[in-house]
Amino acid sequence: MNLLAIETSVADATLCLYRDGAFAAESAWHAERNHDAFLFPALQRALDALGDSPLDAVLVGAGPGSYGGVRVALAAGVGISMVRGARLVAVPSWDQLAKKGECIISDAKRGGWTLRKSDGAISVITTEELQTLLKSGAPVASVETCEVLQKRSVNIARCGLVPTAQGLVETWLNMDETARTALAAKPAEPIYVRPPHITDAQHKPWEFPH
Repeated sequence: MNLLAIETSVADATLCLYRDGAFAAESAWHAERNHDAFLFPALQRALDALGDSPLDAVLVGAGPGSYGGVRVALAAGVGISMVRGARLVAVPSWDQLAKKGECIISDAKRGGWTLRKSDGAISVITTEELQTLLKSGAPVASVETCEVLQKRSVNIARCGLVPTAQGLVETWLNMDETARTALAAKPAEPIYVRPPHITDAQHKPWEFPH
């Protein structure tokens, strides 16, 4: 199975090519709002490493995280999937981070917290709800640094987690075919922790009418 994975939902972005059972190309960069400046050179290196070999799927980290970063990766993924005849799949970025039974949190701004429950469901909760969760003894980890959390009086042991393209590949490989088919059938779009303040277009920016 040959897979191209792109994780740009975070500032420390990564891209990798998994070919013939091993990682054949890997790139990493730091960007806040200009992922496209780094993404396309990294894509070229990965496609050069792939050569004429078939590509089974393009995996894009769907977040939660940078909407702009995910959107750029999805747009690139659409083009590659069309040219190479590969499936385009948006994989929740935090699925690779959580241990069994563990919740993941991040600062959702506006006084809220993004929460990924142990079953994979994502929602926004208040600080009071987070404190109740922590007091319950439920295992909780975070993509925020420990310093950021401590400033908001949140103390947990596992913090500073970062999703990676390699993690997307491992997540995909650990799924059975039924789970892969179900995920691939979902719209390839960013994960919204709150409803987007935009008017729905007939087609998403990274989709093309058939």
